[in-house]
Order: sequence, then structure tokens, then C-alpha cells
Amino acid sequence: MAIQQQLFATGEPLPPLTVEDISYNPFALPIPEWVLQLQVDTLNALEGRVSMSMFTPERQEEIKTYYRFSAIRQNSKSHNVAHRTGDTMDIVL
Repeated sequence: MAIQQQLFATGEPLPPLTVEDISYNPFALPIPEWVLQLQVDTLNALEGRVSMSMFTPERQEEIKTYYRFSAIRQNSKSHNVAHRTGDTMDIVL
């Protein structure tokens, strides 16, 4: 989380994201509202916009599980391999 804290160290806390902030969908199939809300909650927790303790224990587990298994697994020849760092894995502990 140290890298993220440096990236977002503007002196002011970041405002929480909303579903409208990430609702752009470039795909043909619609993304269900509950998935968008889970994505927003995960981003808010990951970026420190909202403390994980603000969520219920059940929602915390949903967020951790979603983050843990959401990266797209691709081979190394692909141009958009999902990268994970030690800093971003803090949320899944």
C-alpha cells in the first residue's frame, strides 16, 4: 500500500467512487448492477477511499474474494497481462 499512498498523497482524502464513475461498459453484454457495486466497493477499499472496517464482515469477504480472483489470466504473449504487486495484495490478507 505504500506505493498507492504515495500516488494518492495529495494532502486530501480521495472521495469515494460511485457506480456512475465506473459505469462505462465497452462490451456487448451488460454488467449487472450488483457487480458494478462490488467493483466500486473493491476499488474504494483498495485505494483507501473507504476503510475496510466500514463494510460488514460478509461484504469484506466478498470484496477480498472478488479482488483475489478477478485478474484476467493470460499468457505472456498477450499485450495486456494483468499484473499484481505486493502492495496491491494487502487487501486479500
